[in-house]
Amino acid sequence: MTTRLLDVEELVRRGTTLMVAVGTPVPAAQRVARSLAEANRCGHDSHGVVRIPWYADFVPDGRAVPTAEPVVVNEFGATAVIDGQRCWGQLAGHLACDVAERIVAGTGIAAVTVRSANHVGRLGEYVERLVAKGLVGIMWCNADPAMAPFGGRDRMLGTNPMAIGVPAGDADPMIVDFASAAVAEGKLRLERAAGRSVAPGLIQDGAGGPSTDPEDFYRGGALLPFGLHKGFGLALMIELLGGALSGNHVGFLPEYHWGNGVVLIALAPEAFGDPAVITDEFRRGLQGIRGARPAAGFDEVLAPGDIEKRVREQRDAEGIPVPQEVWEQLSATADRLGVPW
Repeated sequence: MTTRLLDVEELVRRGTTLMVAVGTPVPAAQRVARSLAEANRCGHDSHGVVRIPWYADFVPDGRAVPTAEPVVVNEFGATAVIDGQRCWGQLAGHLACDVAERIVAGTGIAAVTVRSANHVGRLGEYVERLVAKGLVGIMWCNADPAMAPFGGRDRMLGTNPMAIGVPAGDADPMIVDFASAAVAEGKLRLERAAGRSVAPGLIQDGAGGPSTDPEDFYRGGALLPFGLHKGFGLALMIELLGGALSGNHVGFLPEYHWGNGVVLIALAPEAFGDPAVITDEFRRGLQGIRGARPAAGFDEVLAPGDIEKRVREQRDAEGIPVPQEVWEQLSATADRLGVPW
């Protein structure tokens, strides 16, 4: 099956065209499209342009208002609350970074929540932005129910990702970014489109039985938490903190709003000591991990974020692969919206 290789700017251009076609103003469309294309660029294809047909479906049923802009509705001390007003989540995510960077400059710590915004995309994008400013970034969010609790049958929790990043001076930073579900829903979307099965232990069917067929999830099954009860515990805490603190509400309660309930925390190293000393310790700690002796079957030990850096470099040189099935989905969306593809 054909796989096309596109550079990131072409992905941004094509994504912008589709986002404008659903009624998004050009600057906002460009921000969303770049966020998705950058996810592809670093290898997180599940959060890349494959999401655009899904986004397009949000508009007719009112889950997204393409012209909406997020606003800060409350600030108290080192905290702030943002209401997305049903905007595209990437707009709210970057406003949260703007606000956090402003607050942390005067307080050393900032906590910003977001409610009533759509899918914010790859959390690592926002944490990387904070890390680039020399800050520690921590972010998590709840989401539309897709995962069963440990021992349960029904969808009650979102994929509920979290990301953490620390600066390391002139060395590569560490960026942790993962869902508390055993697999991201977007990866199921890619496997289903390709007609492939998934590994055991990632999903269950509608009866609560084990499955490796991605279609079983879309027939009413559920994702499973990673690490059994431990992943479930993390997912539940993200659900409660992301939902309740943001005002987007817990996903399995009747008050829940569609979208991500986001919590973003920024920490300034200088608030805790000499920033050069702290950052250098981060650097040396990561250097120690990367220099650890590899176990049998491994060539090296990598820190979180290292693979994404390598994938970026490879895709910048060779192009970003867009599988035929994803290309066809995007083309069909363009046809439906009446724009050239």
